[in-house]
Amino acid sequence: MSRRSTAVALLTAAVAGLAGTILLPASADATAQLALIEAEPARWLGANVLLVISFLCFAGGLFALTGLFRDQGSRLGVAGAVLAALGWALHIGPVAYVMAQYALAHHQDRAGAAEIAAAMFEAPPFVVLIVPVLLTTVAGTLVLAVALWRTRLAPWWAAVTLVVALAADFTAPDAVSGIMMFALLGVALAPLSVRLFALETTAGARVAAQA
Repeated sequence: MSRRSTAVALLTAAVAGLAGTILLPASADATAQLALIEAEPARWLGANVLLVISFLCFAGGLFALTGLFRDQGSRLGVAGAVLAALGWALHIGPVAYVMAQYALAHHQDRAGAAEIAAAMFEAPPFVVLIVPVLLTTVAGTLVLAVALWRTRLAPWWAAVTLVVALAADFTAPDAVSGIMMFALLGVALAPLSVRLFALETTAGARVAAQA
């Protein structure tokens, strides 16, 4: 990916994730959640599609940052970008797991479906899916933040905001945690994206001058 494409991917990831989280009808109660899905299936599916787009853009954009960190001689940055990219790519697994709720929302046995929906997030398969996601995303983001600060590829406050975004997903109330995380990720990645656009423009101008 070019640096411009990398910047676009990172910004798209934050915007799509924020839109998907805002659009997603969600409830902590299994019965209420299935009722929301049944009442607004297009909205629920659309929100999940936006989240998948976000995760894929994050994975692609972060992995593409490895080239930039190599240019800076930052092995820490390469490791952080790879780990974070892997973490976002693995997010697809839990989304696919959650999508099983669509069939449950339209099941005739509403009580039985709600019981299954409540139990599925405590079952071993979900743990197997979510633990690698958490480990790689958290480790990758923290390492990436340190690498951005050390290489000065982004302002110090952007690196701090990246960590705050990660913390918000775990500490903020469920109703707003995702919204806060994606919004803060967008703020954190904006100066890096501007830097990527500038580097692409400078490289293009240099090539044009040599021609």
